[in-house]
Amino acid sequence: MTPILVSHPIFHTPRHTGRHPLAIRRVGALIDFLKALAWLPPDQYREGTAADRETLLAFHDVAYVDALMRANNPDIDQKVLREHFKIGTLDNPIYPDLFERTSLLVGNAIFAAELALQKRHVFFVPGGTHHGRPDRASGFCFTNDPVFTIRHWLDKGLQRIAYIDFDAHHGDGVEDAFTADPRVLCVSVHEKKRWPNSGLTHTPTALNFPVPKGFDDTGLNALLAHDILPALDHFSPEALFVMSGADALHGDPLCGLALSIPALRGALLEVLQRAPIGVIVGGGGYNPWNAVRHWAALWAALQGYSIPTSLPPAARAILEGLEAPRIPKARIAPEWLTRLD
Repeated sequence: MTPILVSHPIFHTPRHTGRHPLAIRRVGALIDFLKALAWLPPDQYREGTAADRETLLAFHDVAYVDALMRANNPDIDQKVLREHFKIGTLDNPIYPDLFERTSLLVGNAIFAAELALQKRHVFFVPGGTHHGRPDRASGFCFTNDPVFTIRHWLDKGLQRIAYIDFDAHHGDGVEDAFTADPRVLCVSVHEKKRWPNSGLTHTPTALNFPVPKGFDDTGLNALLAHDILPALDHFSPEALFVMSGADALHGDPLCGLALSIPALRGALLEVLQRAPIGVIVGGGGYNPWNAVRHWAALWAALQGYSIPTSLPPAARAILEGLEAPRIPKARIAPEWLTRLD
């Protein structure tokens, strides 16, 4: 079946400001970019609704959900939010419509999971908040949409679900959520000595591959062939949740991996062949040019579109209009503005 792209207008404009790594246009720029290339037919774009409080409580603690709901109330004790729930810290600042955005993230993740049950691939671009904890925010993540997606599949009766994470940061929140559940296999390729400094060894339900700074296409292809694909074939998943990991690409301002867009896209496509049901999420990526180009090229591959050798003016204009507070204009590589690969 044809792939579906799931998003919501609330995710199309960044809510962070200043030098926060997420004070960049990513999802909205991708939507505009795909439309400029005529790659987003209306019938392949869907929007879900917000999760209600009861749904959020299936994973998150009552006190934490209540704190999220009240975070924008000017009368709430900011010190309690920071110290008890990590809300309002430098990593997890309070922004307008915080609860609306986080509940929409979960609601759209569950919507994507349901669509994928039709034996299709669903690209939920805004998703990938893999650090979120039951009782607190962590690493830019207030909720944990991968956990809700996987739990939805388990509730629907699936017995073998693989979570594959190519983000440069270890998917600690997801691994910990399913550490005692043999129905879920977590696989994470992440940069060694990079926050959250976890995922150093394998466990009975998780395969962790901490890789060194500078890890490149050759290393990824070897890891894929010798370890990841054989493990997936042995596990024989019924469904896949895949973090696309744009922060693993060369040129990310927060991370030190050196993958190319074609190599990472190829790895994602190899993994996605292992099950008919799949949700792919955007995940990290703090170089907006890389994120938009990587996600667009992945969507093209899912659709069976050819990658153009040159971009039309309307698509180039979107890339040329991007900014990132942590990437000086002098460091913007020419290829970031002119081609997908």
